[in-house]
Amino acid sequence: MYISNLKVEGFRCFDKTFNLELAGGLTVIVGENGAGKTAIISSIRQLFQDSESGRYSLSSDDFHNPFSTRTQAASLTIRAEFDGMDASDKVALLPWVGTSKTALLSLEAENKEIRGRFKKVLWGGISKSSQFDPELLDLVQCIYLPPLRDAEAKLSNGRQSRLSKLLKALNRKKLKECKKEDKAHPLELKVRDFNESLADDGNLGIKDAGKLINENLTKAIGHYFGQMTKIQFAESDFTRIVESLTLLFFPQSNAADEELFRELSQNSLGYNNLLYIASILAELTLDDEGEEQPLFKLLLIEEPEAHLHPQLQIRLLNYLKEVAEENKNVQVILTTHSTVLASSVDLESIVHISKSPAPIATPLRSCGLSEASTQFINRWLDATKSNLLFASGVIMVEGIAEQMLIPALAEIVLKEQEEGKRKLEDLGITVVNLNGIYFKHFMQLYCNIFSEGDKENVPYRNIPVRCAGITDLDPPKKKIEQYPDPQNPDKKIDVEEDFIPHEGNVMSGKNHAIKLVDSIAESSNSRLFVSTYKTLEYDLALEGNNAALMSKIIAELWPKPERGTSDIITEFTKLSKLDWNEIGPEETAIAAHKILKRIDDENIGKGMFAQVLTREIQNKNTPFIVPNYIKEAILWAASIDTEKDD
Repeated sequence: MYISNLKVEGFRCFDKTFNLELAGGLTVIVGENGAGKTAIISSIRQLFQDSESGRYSLSSDDFHNPFSTRTQAASLTIRAEFDGMDASDKVALLPWVGTSKTALLSLEAENKEIRGRFKKVLWGGISKSSQFDPELLDLVQCIYLPPLRDAEAKLSNGRQSRLSKLLKALNRKKLKECKKEDKAHPLELKVRDFNESLADDGNLGIKDAGKLINENLTKAIGHYFGQMTKIQFAESDFTRIVESLTLLFFPQSNAADEELFRELSQNSLGYNNLLYIASILAELTLDDEGEEQPLFKLLLIEEPEAHLHPQLQIRLLNYLKEVAEENKNVQVILTTHSTVLASSVDLESIVHISKSPAPIATPLRSCGLSEASTQFINRWLDATKSNLLFASGVIMVEGIAEQMLIPALAEIVLKEQEEGKRKLEDLGITVVNLNGIYFKHFMQLYCNIFSEGDKENVPYRNIPVRCAGITDLDPPKKKIEQYPDPQNPDKKIDVEEDFIPHEGNVMSGKNHAIKLVDSIAESSNSRLFVSTYKTLEYDLALEGNNAALMSKIIAELWPKPERGTSDIITEFTKLSKLDWNEIGPEETAIAAHKILKRIDDENIGKGMFAQVLTREIQNKNTPFIVPNYIKEAILWAASIDTEKDD
């Protein structure tokens, strides 16, 4: 049994009906700040009695209040649909099920405050007029962990401590038997015997202290007004006993001496959070069949990564997934901003929330990814690439050179924009290095990609965020030209030579990703941009006077000989002093060919060259021209209408 669908309207940031599809087991909700992740958790809490934090009361802030008007929503509605129910679940929740295969639980509230409260109505099933039995809510155990949680306070001894709740759950059946038979619980008997042994032991001073208190009390107020006192270690009632217990810790899992255990105040925040979550999972995984055992257990966690280093985040996530999978009546829903967590869970468990213009939930399992693409992304979605799940815009590139250069080039492209929108980070745009031409795998998250051989062009759901891919044309490196045969002027021979593209001399590319351009262009949010001539570095060298700066960098990076001079350093030093704005495209292309050859050489490498070029561009000492295809990609990801600008 699990919540399969959540519909929310008029609550917090949800104006019109917001629809969230959930799967059984573990669901990880990701997205940028302000997208509505907390509002989702809060809406679920409205439906249930939170056993950890109590019922979540409505306030005026819970009603949708758009920035376009001062008028709040007149009402709000929250509906949860339950699926995966067996026969016993359907019988127990019959008023919620009716004639359907799923159960419905709905809440409606009007924006009318009466004596500090807002009237709200809960009902099960389809009909709002059906009689609602509030005791059915006891069959759902909901536990909510907020992002800012005081784990130490929750684990400390006292009223409604986490430890006492766990012990009560463990002893639920035994407590019921003892109450029915009107006898004390074994723990109560143990504590009672212990108190009596303390009171009767004359060597401890407790007996004498009690006697002195009673004598002085009698002398002070007399026998008529007098009272009797008794000194004991703890209350003999089960609840009071377990609420007085405290949890201690030892920094290793194999403590040899129990006296070395310490109080939680001496533990780290991260480990206290783990202890807190562990105590909750211990209660959730109890398999205690009985009338008071919940049919369904729901764990809601905001930002479980709080105070945890990456390795612990991964271990915790894997265990949460294990708990949710091995316990059929347990569902775990968590929200996160951690790229570590987002990259450590399968795509099928991730739901992306976007906020513009209104919150939209996109389960990644609904993006139409093939099994091969799903497996590929699950393997390659590391903590760096998973940034795309939290971005307002995405630029996908082939390698490390593009990843370093694109942000610097974007500052040139966006320099005329208003303050605060002149850098990719200002706009929440992330550059993702795919380490190859794997655009078909990754861009399917943002658009439908269909090939000619596809039998059915079924439109799948996509993440509604602008996505731009940048890839190389990669034309043939060689070409065949015919020249007169020196030995026979009447004949021609084929000669293989380097292909050097330039304006008016372009060949089709061999990059298989180019075939995706037209299909991707049919989508609303994605485009794939291809270099005009060859590769990123080559196309950069063809623009304006860029070849001069790029030649200067090669001359500086090329290894200097121990003796004499280097012909390569000499050649590129000369190239760096030319004004390429005054030189024709053919000669510039020859220089670009030489530049690319040296960049690819192991003496420099694309990564090192890109790092130095990025620094030079950002220093803004030399004007640098951005190729049109890169400019278009940046503007697309930034949601800037180029046609309007032109």
